[in-house]
Amino acid sequence: MNETLKRIPYQTKTADVDEKGIVTVAVNGIGIEDAQHDISMPGSFVETITHDMDRMRWFLNHDSTQLLGVPLYGEEKSDNLIVTGQLNLSKQIGRDILADYKLFAEAGRTLEHSIGVKAIRRDKEDRRKVLQWKMYEYSTLTWMGANPNTYLVGLKSATPSQVRDAVDLLKMALKQKGYSDERLMNIEQELDACFKALEGNNMVVCPHCGYQFDYDKAEQTTFQQIVLGYANQYTRWIAEDIVSEQIHALEPSIRAEVLSIIDAVKSTKQEITEKSVADFASYARCPHCWGKVYAANNLLMNPAPEIKEEPAPAADTSQKGTTPETVEKSSDDFFENLNKYI
Repeated sequence: MNETLKRIPYQTKTADVDEKGIVTVAVNGIGIEDAQHDISMPGSFVETITHDMDRMRWFLNHDSTQLLGVPLYGEEKSDNLIVTGQLNLSKQIGRDILADYKLFAEAGRTLEHSIGVKAIRRDKEDRRKVLQWKMYEYSTLTWMGANPNTYLVGLKSATPSQVRDAVDLLKMALKQKGYSDERLMNIEQELDACFKALEGNNMVVCPHCGYQFDYDKAEQTTFQQIVLGYANQYTRWIAEDIVSEQIHALEPSIRAEVLSIIDAVKSTKQEITEKSVADFASYARCPHCWGKVYAANNLLMNPAPEIKEEPAPAADTSQKGTTPETVEKSSDDFFENLNKYI
């Protein structure tokens, strides 16, 4: 079987970060089945760590144009692949990521990591078990976002309490030293998006790049009624086992738009109903990457009017000053004090 390059994300922890940018992280688990159903067996990284380390790279979000630093050495230890690398602090991206590591450590969290590997040898009886990997790179993941500008909080369909928690983290980020002016502007934009969502604005998250914007203020494209009519008939076509026949009978331009709606609904793992189709009746273009963003890609799971009626958050959240009663005050304080931090 011809193996392909795989990118394997893993819930990891940052073991150590120092002021000189030396970062030690666990980038992959040993003996644990990952999302791609591979199991890295003990010793599977020994060969590549020994012979390939000088050719490995350390990227941001697997983007080869975003080189963070140089891997120094690695080892299999405590059921993890542990890698130590040196951030390039001569570049602003290196200083930004160092500030991210410090911020997440201060908040009791950790950035996640992922590796780019190819399986060289597998167990003949259990193909899930990889006996030898070839590793090409590892990446620091910023909430698995694809946006190279790296938003700290890539929330998608969050609850109001999760958004308030994100506000806390972003306010901490404004006080963190080392961020570039561009990064601070991104943090400011994300805080603004969170506050607007809590205040009832229809804030959406681009599924392609993670950018957040007000859907109602963006130019929208509405699907023709005839297209929506065909999309609504999709469930009947399935029941009657005539999907292929009906789809191919449509004019090419109409077919493309019907499939666009169906694919959009399916991508959210929703059941295809008249209501779910209506949620994708129009779309706006993301101002950042120009990808399609539907109203269903909203930031908040619940409508804004319900926010004040939900139970008070847990004690550890309320102690941070982000209860529903203080959200509006937090917003005012942020805009009044922003100049202190940028």
